[in-house]
Amino acid sequence: MKATRIFGVALVLSLLAIVSIACAADEPSAPAAPQAPQAAAPAAPAQAASQAAPAAPQQPAAPQAAAQAAPAITAVPVAPAPVLAPPTPVPTPVPEMAMESDWVAQYLASDGYKAEWGQPVRGNIVRYGANLRLNGHDPNYGHTYEGPQFLPTYNSLIKFDPWQGLTGPILPDLATTWDVSGEGTVITFTLREGIKFQDNPYSTLPDSVKMAIAGKEFTCEDAAASLQFAIYPPQSLKDVGVTHAGPRLGLKHMLDGGATCPDGPMGTTLRVEFSEARAGTIGKFAGVTGMPNNMPKALIDWWAAECPDCWDQTTDETYLYGTGTGAFIPFERVQDVGTKIRANPDYWREGLPFLEGVDHIEIEDTTTRFTALITGQIDYYGEGSASLLPGQVEQVLDSFSDEIHLEPVLHLWGKGLQFNMHRQPFDDERVRYAIHLGIDRDEWTEFNRIKDQVGVIRPTNWMPPGTVWALPDDELWATPGFRNGPGEKAEDIAEANRLLDEAGLTGSPRFTAGCMTTPQQIFVDGCLWFKDQLKKNLDIELKVDVVEVSVQRDRGQTAHGVPPDYDVHYGSKARTDVADPSDFYNIFLVPDAESWYHRGTGRFQVDAERAQRLLDLADAQAVELDPEKRREIVHEIERESITAAYMIPMPWSIIWPAWHNDVRGWRMFNHPSQIKWAGWERMWLAR
Repeated sequence: MKATRIFGVALVLSLLAIVSIACAADEPSAPAAPQAPQAAAPAAPAQAASQAAPAAPQQPAAPQAAAQAAPAITAVPVAPAPVLAPPTPVPTPVPEMAMESDWVAQYLASDGYKAEWGQPVRGNIVRYGANLRLNGHDPNYGHTYEGPQFLPTYNSLIKFDPWQGLTGPILPDLATTWDVSGEGTVITFTLREGIKFQDNPYSTLPDSVKMAIAGKEFTCEDAAASLQFAIYPPQSLKDVGVTHAGPRLGLKHMLDGGATCPDGPMGTTLRVEFSEARAGTIGKFAGVTGMPNNMPKALIDWWAAECPDCWDQTTDETYLYGTGTGAFIPFERVQDVGTKIRANPDYWREGLPFLEGVDHIEIEDTTTRFTALITGQIDYYGEGSASLLPGQVEQVLDSFSDEIHLEPVLHLWGKGLQFNMHRQPFDDERVRYAIHLGIDRDEWTEFNRIKDQVGVIRPTNWMPPGTVWALPDDELWATPGFRNGPGEKAEDIAEANRLLDEAGLTGSPRFTAGCMTTPQQIFVDGCLWFKDQLKKNLDIELKVDVVEVSVQRDRGQTAHGVPPDYDVHYGSKARTDVADPSDFYNIFLVPDAESWYHRGTGRFQVDAERAQRLLDLADAQAVELDPEKRREIVHEIERESITAAYMIPMPWSIIWPAWHNDVRGWRMFNHPSQIKWAGWERMWLAR
């Protein structure tokens, strides 16, 4: 039996700390929305960690009827975090999955397989309801509104099991083993042999490029070039505004030129060197934004030299340029209609994918897309912020529970209200903190209730609820602004009004400001809710400023040091990829990695001492390998952020992905966005 050796320097803590999700219920009852569990204690410090591989697969059960009915409607509630064994103190070999040549048997015998799915059915095309027009297909963008249209073309080095989520094992993908050395500053990957890049007959690449890459064997030079391209994109891409923010946020501590091939460019050993050891690095390789990004070096070289914006500005022609080692190949794009991917006939996981392909049909209007779902014109409604709206969830529960599967999970993003502190009166901490005190988060919870199901999880600050990084619930429930005991909200509102009086805002209304957001209903609802809360509790007039996405980017995506053009902005603010604190702190507190959502909002201008202190703490937690000490630093940041009130985080959103019951082999988990790309090859339609 082959063995995989997986070493770590307490780098997988965030993978152990995240909450687990229970299997879907068997009975066709209304789903119970996720509840935030108590945080599990972090794993004990260790010099190395072993990642358990699934047990060797057994002979799969006898075939079941392809049309076997799935439960009418099932939910994935959040269960209490499991008791987790601490990492072993020395490197430990663990068995790799046996029978690797029989991938189907392996997956059907794995822990994530659900017996009610039955046996896979081959063929069929899934019709995916996409909510936006595809504007870019660089794999380094990761999985946002876009992603299903192109990420299945690629593979990563390692990945989370898409049937078990962030609490499941990290699996080999293009790498078979990975060792951590140099006190956490070096990771060495052993790459699979015999993996070939796609030979796509539909490719529109120039003939000279196609000849250089079609059917080429994947080697170290390709893996090294792909990492370098992701973390340090060439100047030609930067000149057209492409920065690959996602991979850089997770792995920006990789040295420039740090991905090398000690056995030569055609070898199978990839060595990656970092400037420092950081907690969670292995998890970032498996699940940070944009990691299924391995491409032929020759394609990357041509891309950078000849066509730097070809993957950023998607056309019907450039969409077909995408070339990787993945389960699907790009087949067609029609402007304003959609895209199609088809099964890679030479995919190296024999027997996969099950589907013939996926058609992504662009339906921006939510009502039209929902109608397409319930009438059977599409199989999958979409996910993330494009999931079902509360009223649509109610319709499914009332009228379509025997046809449509709902799977509520915690979103990648947490919503919030961002202050532009360059503008008065938001440069005054008293005003920002008064708004934190003056809103009634229980009313937001009720606003988002769907029948007897909650639509958000509170209490929530910046860290995702249910992880060890979040402040304990009992502490937050006792904190002004979050507390909700008898009379406590009235006390908070009174204190908020006192602070506003102290700040000299004594008129009526106290002041007027604009709340910028985009037309999606979930974002408009946020501004409208704040408008109501601030008027009735604090006599602040908030005007809702709804703008198109492109206008939002123009007004918010400013250069470093240039103020954005809004008063306050409601939208997706806090976020997580793999439930690691740096997922958010990097984009919010670290200037050289800052997301445009938070860039230039003025924290260094209005309170340089505190902003620097939070930056220092964010840097310190990233390199702290002792999990208990790291949690202490994170909690210090969380407490400081409440009084700083740079942004008002709202109770973490629950999303409601939906698909027809004959979609099988597909699961959702908390914060699924950046790991679900690996699930498409396992999906099938039971038709």
